[in-house]
Amino acid sequence: MTGSIKPTTLDLLSRVLELEFGEPRFQHYGLFPAAAGSDIASTDALLPAQQRFTAQLQMLLARGGSGLNVLVVGDTLFHFAMDFAQKNYSTRWMGSKKLLDTRFNALDTIHYAGSDFVAYSERIAVDVVIHEGSIRYLDQMAILSKSRDLLGDLGQLIVFSEFIADDSRIGYSSLPNHSSFEQLSRRLGFAQLDSLDLSSSAQQTLRIVRPLLEKHGSTLMDEGYADSEVLSQLLAELDSMLSEFDSGRRVFYLKVLRRDLRQTSDWADAQFGDIRSFQPHEIAELFEKSFNVTFNEELWNWKYGLGNGKCVVARLDKQSGIVAHYGGAPRKICYFGKAAMAIQPCDVMVHPGVRKQYGKGSLFFEVAATFLEREIGNTVNHLLGFGFPNQKTMNISKRLGLYEKTDDFIEIVFPAGQSVSSQQQYSVVDYEPDNNASVEELNRLWVAMRADYSDGIIGVRDADYIRYRYVSHPFSKSKQYHCVLIRAVDTRQALAFAVLKQHGAGVLLMDLICPVAFMKQAITILNQSVSADTADSALRVWVTKSGQDKVLTEGAIVNELGIEIPCNSWNPGPSAELLYGAWWLTAGDMDFV
Repeated sequence: MTGSIKPTTLDLLSRVLELEFGEPRFQHYGLFPAAAGSDIASTDALLPAQQRFTAQLQMLLARGGSGLNVLVVGDTLFHFAMDFAQKNYSTRWMGSKKLLDTRFNALDTIHYAGSDFVAYSERIAVDVVIHEGSIRYLDQMAILSKSRDLLGDLGQLIVFSEFIADDSRIGYSSLPNHSSFEQLSRRLGFAQLDSLDLSSSAQQTLRIVRPLLEKHGSTLMDEGYADSEVLSQLLAELDSMLSEFDSGRRVFYLKVLRRDLRQTSDWADAQFGDIRSFQPHEIAELFEKSFNVTFNEELWNWKYGLGNGKCVVARLDKQSGIVAHYGGAPRKICYFGKAAMAIQPCDVMVHPGVRKQYGKGSLFFEVAATFLEREIGNTVNHLLGFGFPNQKTMNISKRLGLYEKTDDFIEIVFPAGQSVSSQQQYSVVDYEPDNNASVEELNRLWVAMRADYSDGIIGVRDADYIRYRYVSHPFSKSKQYHCVLIRAVDTRQALAFAVLKQHGAGVLLMDLICPVAFMKQAITILNQSVSADTADSALRVWVTKSGQDKVLTEGAIVNELGIEIPCNSWNPGPSAELLYGAWWLTAGDMDFV
């Protein structure tokens, strides 16, 4: 019953079972007869059902014959590992050291292998890895990769886990998407031998355990295992899990995967990793060969360190350098008036030496699909993806079913500003990021702007974001960004915030934060200020085409940039039809300008 319950809750559930039965029981789901249906089985049926589940695991192991070398992972499988070792199988168990006892230490056939599966470094080849559920979706790539490394030729991975089966509606879950797990396992060179849907047994287990938690709640509080708030939260979580099982959103599977050496993919042995799997200097060669520019480690650390960036990388093997990278910069957004998260795919790179094709068998596709499954969609950390891909990448991604178009990015060039007496009502002054009063003014402007976008999508532009995006940006050291406030001369009220950047022979308006009704006036004021500072210096803005009417003034010229704004179409999420024309994006939303 590991589900999405916090790991520390396992001790609490174990104590509940001990109070009910006089001994701690297994902490995993039981296996109930299919005829049990929706009726709640008796409490006495729990232990036989759990024993039936471990017997199912033993039967799957027995198919491999005698003399197996087995690695068992997880606290819930401690007793299973002990029983298996007593049958003279060479067994390694991995889990909490506190569970070790004299019986364990007396057996020659079982060895303690530590508590961190992914960090396990002993050089061994095992025949079978059994991994307890449930897997969290961001851990599945590391678990599958480590299992593949440990398994010998045709070795098997047995895993039981809860999954999200219905991801058609928005709702975060720490569980992996079932179809994505199956795709990822194939991508990493596994063939599926068995996939047993045991969801009804999981429901039965929860229906038995939940009343026991209520029954023994006062004792748990008296003993200091939990307070009333913790108990209430756990009961609510069990109710949520049951509801998801009942609706078909959540499922529970026992899967047997085999290392498949017959995989025809050129990349079945590729080593996949995330942002934690490498140091920035390791990406430098790939970056420079891909973009023909010098790698800037400070800029990289700003984006992926300070900005909590995400990525998927690939190596041809453990000794290979990184040959592919698909990154993303997270962004808080307001999604039709509600707080949400988006991510901007960026730094998409495949080494020219392995860039054979861009089809569904390509390394580009394997890395891109893995990233999208991990990072973007209805049930994962980022609801939306957006970005500014070059036309080649956009065309390839649309053809492969990874992206769809939601808008175009255009440039508006304003004519030289003329000094008008009415503009003397306003002043343009420097923004002071360390001045509390200025910060409060900026936040008030953002709140007013946000209200105008309740029927669309906009990235959060509060003072914290502005500090990260412009004040902390490596470019700020060379004073490339000029952050200003437009004030009313008579009242000193801040009416707009803007970020300007020298761009070629002109000035690029990176960001503008103010109510929509004041945008054109703000641009007129900024344009006049730019023209007064530098003769013949044109003010320009890059903006989503659907938003041009908010900023287009008389005499301005609209230029196509040849950039389409994409959305994710690989993982279930809001449709391109819903998102089309909904974004407000400017140059400041780009990660590299």
